[in-house]
Amino acid sequence: MGGEKRGKIKNDSLTCPVICMRRCICLIILSFLLLCRPACTPALVRAHECGSYEQPRLTTPFHQGRDIANLQQCLSSLGYFRGPASGLYDETTIQAVERFQKDHGLPPTGVADVSTWQSISQAMLARPDQGAPPSPGHDLFILVDTRSLTMTVFSRGQPIRQYPVALGKPGSETPLGLWKIVDKSDEYVPGMGPRWMGLNIPKGTYGIHGTDSPWSIGTFASAGCVRLHNAHVVELYDWVSEGTPVLVLGNPFLPQYPVLYQGSCGTAVQEVQRTLKRLGYYNQKPDGIFGPQTAEAVELFRKKHVLEEKPVVDEELWRLLGF
Repeated sequence: MGGEKRGKIKNDSLTCPVICMRRCICLIILSFLLLCRPACTPALVRAHECGSYEQPRLTTPFHQGRDIANLQQCLSSLGYFRGPASGLYDETTIQAVERFQKDHGLPPTGVADVSTWQSISQAMLARPDQGAPPSPGHDLFILVDTRSLTMTVFSRGQPIRQYPVALGKPGSETPLGLWKIVDKSDEYVPGMGPRWMGLNIPKGTYGIHGTDSPWSIGTFASAGCVRLHNAHVVELYDWVSEGTPVLVLGNPFLPQYPVLYQGSCGTAVQEVQRTLKRLGYYNQKPDGIFGPQTAEAVELFRKKHVLEEKPVVDEELWRLLGF
């Protein structure tokens, strides 16, 4: 990723909004900057890439999940599904899939397999733009919520789009923080779709991009990047500029908390260190390595909260830390 040539565009100046909604957004940004500033870039930078392909999880009747809600939303945008996106793979969803398959020359099995998802992705790309685009010359603000797996795009303080996303899988969590877009590319990259918007997240190369695995949207499946449907990333790409703020909020460790011990390393450890430092238990630079000083800080925090004194970050400790 780091060696690829990325397109550049002119920076836009960012101005503070004046209406109520925009003031709220500014307060959120300011609070997050003060409480959760990202760590400095470490000396050793590790290459960070999203997987190019994953096998889809084939759905069967009455399977339930965010991935099914994603399927229903996509079919709804194409006119094949009606009603709320319940996330339940019921008879209505099966019939919608069958209708789509018949219209696109696929066997009408009612199962959203690889071929069906690829056809859905192509159909969404070919669909005319819908809804009002942001006003030219006005700043955008992007909010990614790791709890709902959504991206909301604000223009002039008003939400104009909300997209479903895929975020980092356990062990490769999408880092929380206030970031900004630092480079753009419209070159197609296998596995990562037709658009790339790089983020200034330290310790690796992270970005917002498309995907060749549209069935992964609505799940924790990436290597830390923010995945969008190709149709959505193409739409977003033309709106943003270098410097557009991207705030990632929520709990990056859903659907389950990782258990960390001395010797663990990665994003999860860095988030623990960052939080313990903010709370006054850790005085080193968060480096993502669970060493002796991190263990001492964890034990002290556990003792203060009447937990068993051991250098372990378990679910109970995660919740006490505010995740």
